[in-house]
Order: sequence, then C-alpha cells, then structure tokens
Amino acid sequence: MRLRETSAQDPKSRLCVVGAAALSDTELVGTLVGSAEIAEKLIGRFGNLDALARAGLPDLVSVPGIGTAVASRLLAAVQLSVRLSRRRAASVRLDEASRIADLLGPEMRLLQQETARVVLLDTRLRLIGVEEVTKGLLDQTPVAVREVFCPAISRRDYCIILTHNHPSGCAVPSEADIRITRALREASKVLDIPLIDHVIIGAPSTSCPEGWFSFKAAGYL
Repeated sequence: MRLRETSAQDPKSRLCVVGAAALSDTELVGTLVGSAEIAEKLIGRFGNLDALARAGLPDLVSVPGIGTAVASRLLAAVQLSVRLSRRRAASVRLDEASRIADLLGPEMRLLQQETARVVLLDTRLRLIGVEEVTKGLLDQTPVAVREVFCPAISRRDYCIILTHNHPSGCAVPSEADIRITRALREASKVLDIPLIDHVIIGAPSTSCPEGWFSFKAAGYL
C-alpha cells in the first residue's frame, strides 16, 4: 500500500502503515477510541492533548459518542504513560530537581488540585516511595511540617524531597511556598532528616522554562 493512500484511512490503518510516531495527536486518540470523528470532538472539546489527559471520567463521558468503555481506555492509556515515566525516573539517583520533575511531573501536571507529596529516599538517594501528604483547594494546599516529616519518621528513611504542583501552570513560588520551605528547613535540622529539595511542578513558561522550580537551586536550602 502506498503512503499517499493512507490519508483516507482510519487512524488504526495509518498506524499499521506509517507507524505510531508519524501520527498526529488526534490520530493517536482516534486509534484508542476507534473513530477519527470522535477523536476530533475530544480534542476540540478539551483544546489540546494535555487538557484531555487531565479530564476525568465524568468530563469524558459528557462528550457525545463517548461511553464509559471508551473513556476507560483513554484513562488507562494516560495512567500507563504516567507509570512508565515514573519507573524510568525511579531507577536513577534522585539528586537533581530535573530528575524529580521527570519522576513526578507527568502525573502531577495532570492534577486539577494543588497537592503535596513527599519523596522518600535512602542513603544513596534512591527512591523508596512517594506519599501524598496533603491535597488542597483548586489552587492552594496547606502543608503542615509534621505531615511532611511523618512518613520519613515512621519508615525511618534517610532523607526527603517535598514536591507540590501548581495547577495554574506557573511554577514560580508564592510567599506561602517560601515560608513553608524555610520552616521545613529548620525542622529538618531538629529531626536530623535532611530536606534535599522542595520542587514545584508546573508547566514551561518564560519565568520557569523547565516547567519546575527548585528551592535548592534558588538558594533556599
């Protein structure tokens, strides 16, 4: 079959001929939902692939032509992508903010509420686990010092990294973010549990081209 003939085919047929990497976002969604027309509706409704990945089940089934079966396939595909990203990042030494962003960014950028998580590390700065310590309102979450260090104390982990997301996409820290980081820095000295970093996960912007902010790199820790 000649390449030029694939333009009139459905996304699955095009994938078989030209490969998944050659397909557009809409065509890739079309292979999951089984219809190019419905894929166009989804992208049109949510605006882009990032917004579609953040959609929950009620949002998806509200689109005409999308039932729970199709919506479930989309949600499963997003979760598989998140888990693959975490497993790749978890195999390296987590001594840089960029690696923390690689570990948790794909998942935390999908969250619609501001959420704080603690990354638990061993003496070699390898991942032991990740625990959610608080979930806030749409754009803010109160973080208590005891909640941040409690998982490390109970599990006797060596050190921690605090992460939280900014659903707005801007990773620049607020005054509240700076205050809690300073309080956590002092508490870490008392508890003898090193706070390696506090990383804010957002989206790439002029102020934060990488899409994340590191309090360690900025000199707060």
